Amino acid sequence: MPAESALPRTQAHLMNASLGLGVLILGVKWSAYALTSSVAIFSDALESVVHILAVALAWYALRVSFRPPDREHPFGHFKVMYFSVGLEGGLIVVAAATIGITAVEKLLVGVTLQRLGEGVVLSLGAAGANAVLGMLLVREGKRSNSPLLLADGKHVLSDVWTTVGAVLGLLLVNWTGWWWADPVVGLLIGVHLAKEGVLLVRQAVHGLVDRTNFELEHQARKALDAFCAEHGIGYHRLRLRELGPQLYIDVHLQFANGTPIERAHALATAAEQRIAEAVALRADIVTHLEGEDHAPTHDELRQPQSNEIPSGSKSA
Repeated sequence: MPAESALPRTQAHLMNASLGLGVLILGVKWSAYALTSSVAIFSDALESVVHILAVALAWYALRVSFRPPDREHPFGHFKVMYFSVGLEGGLIVVAAATIGITAVEKLLVGVTLQRLGEGVVLSLGAAGANAVLGMLLVREGKRSNSPLLLADGKHVLSDVWTTVGAVLGLLLVNWTGWWWADPVVGLLIGVHLAKEGVLLVRQAVHGLVDRTNFELEHQARKALDAFCAEHGIGYHRLRLRELGPQLYIDVHLQFANGTPIERAHALATAAEQRIAEAVALRADIVTHLEGEDHAPTHDELRQPQSNEIPSGSKSA
């Protein structure tokens, strides 16, 4: 079935909220940094700058990705989501490097902290708002199988932990007087963000190179095995790839020689429906009809025929 082109209203509203709230929280965090001169708060605020840039790109990418297929893009525009996710991850890595450089510099030259109580209150308020938004984004991202919303939601929740870490650093300085704890916490925040950025880049690469989802492939094979056993047909070369919320599957079905084309077509349609029900996603399924003596050696790519997920493989 063709990909839907209408932009889901819930996703659009959540992305608008993420952009608007991100700008507000950025102002709050920079105010906290101006009050405290804390490296940890600076790290948190700088990460929010990156987040605003990433969300602005994601806001645009979400709208492009739901454009209907056209002559130049017959499979639609969903891969734009992965470009956005990858760029977001790259920006996070750049921010992490900047935070690390700043933290090391402050460890060498020292830092003077002030008005820590006000900075803590502002930071905790920002963290609370981000926690609510992040959970909403992740929930909707999982429900709609949107890598864009999932990436944004995980980034927002990561920002919550970044803020909590910054606050703990300030409290440690306030209790102990160890000024160096502030840049050390900032450095740890940078390392955490670098890890998150790399994971997002990896997710984007998997999407762009059409890495299969072994869990969904296993579900499709299980359903197809049962269907073929019921109707005495065979299959091979089942392939699966995801494009955001859209799933594409193609498979070769083998029928007994002499099977009327009308019956073969009806069974193929029924097989497509069985697969679609098994993966529980919007799926575009293409079946190729063959005779039983049509050897699979003509295929350039041989696929595993068992129902087992390949050893060591994980869902994308």
